[in-house]
Amino acid sequence: METWTLQAEAGPVGAMGLEAIINRATLPILAQLEDKPPELVAALLPSLVRTMLTAFVEVMAEQRSAKA
Repeated sequence: METWTLQAEAGPVGAMGLEAIINRATLPILAQLEDKPPELVAALLPSLVRTMLTAFVEVMAEQRSAKA
């Protein structure tokens, strides 16, 4: 969220910016899965991304409602 906030201060964050933010946020999680079997990582990845995106949308909604 911090990265989003910093980028948003400079102007609208587009799809490529959002993708970069998600990629950077995913790296520490994937680092923890390095020693796990690839099949497990592949099975967990969609759920991890979905959870991250849900949390991001929830925070964005809270911020927008606080401004209103």
